[in-house]
Amino acid sequence: MTKVSAEVKVDRRALVVSLISVPFVSRRAVADEFPSRPIKLIVPFGAGSVADIVGRKTSDKAGEILKTTFVVENRPGAGGAIGAEAVATSAPDGYTICLGTVASHAIAAAMEKLPYDPIKDFKPLTLLVTTANLIVVNSNVPAKTLKEYLDYAKTKGVSLYVSGGVATTTQLLPELIKVKLNVPLQHVPAAKVGDSYNDLVAGRVDMMCYPAIGLQPFLNSGAVRPLAVAAPSRVKSLPDVPTVSEALGSADFDLIAWFGSFAPAATPDPIVNTLSSALSTAVLSMSDDLEKIGVEARGWQADKFGAFFREDVPRWADVVHLTGVTEPH
Repeated sequence: MTKVSAEVKVDRRALVVSLISVPFVSRRAVADEFPSRPIKLIVPFGAGSVADIVGRKTSDKAGEILKTTFVVENRPGAGGAIGAEAVATSAPDGYTICLGTVASHAIAAAMEKLPYDPIKDFKPLTLLVTTANLIVVNSNVPAKTLKEYLDYAKTKGVSLYVSGGVATTTQLLPELIKVKLNVPLQHVPAAKVGDSYNDLVAGRVDMMCYPAIGLQPFLNSGAVRPLAVAAPSRVKSLPDVPTVSEALGSADFDLIAWFGSFAPAATPDPIVNTLSSALSTAVLSMSDDLEKIGVEARGWQADKFGAFFREDVPRWADVVHLTGVTEPH
């Protein structure tokens, strides 16, 4: 081999190595510069919802950690599917993420064909919090326990209830009770959670199923009466309220709601890790305050949350099929 041909071979090899490394250098440079502008957090539920409260509290803290601003945008509708789709189709650069819930990223997929695949079109970032659904009645309803309320509904012939939205855990829990215990409960859909609150407090409906964090003002005022919480154990913020299992002697109704954050599927892993770490640190720093209002901070980062998420999607499909809940058309 001549000296010239050897040098050419070396030069070609160096060129190939340099070309291969360019994408990795670019990705690292992008990740190192991230974030360089505000991050949009899409919440697929209305203002004042639990998802909205969790999203705003967590993103404020995460913004301090990342030295940027999170801009929260509410896009409610279709059990969270409208907001989730907006993120699934957005640029995978870390600047548009969503507050995903068991409704938007697990239950919705069992209801009908979605314009996105909850598993393939997203990268899980952080499991932020879990919260138990609380069953409450308007204070004028005579029932003092869950069993008394179910008997009251049977005697009445039909009892109207509201929830946090169609195809959410807050509808599925009463529907599961309806199917398994043959109780005449009828769901009254509302455009937004604020309307549900108004219907309950005004007495237009008897019952509401919703996390304690959203019902707290009405619990404090005495406008509603708590009957039971759907969780494996009692919540610290309401120590005198029994679990549904205690009230009914069955663990079939422990439907825990979870709230996490997601990015588009093609988002680079370094950016995913940056967001995951910041959001985890943010929510865990608020764990004591969140616990007081019935919300448990988890802070599971991308890998752990992703494994949990992939297992949870088919479990909720089973619940949907059992209750027969469908999206309104």
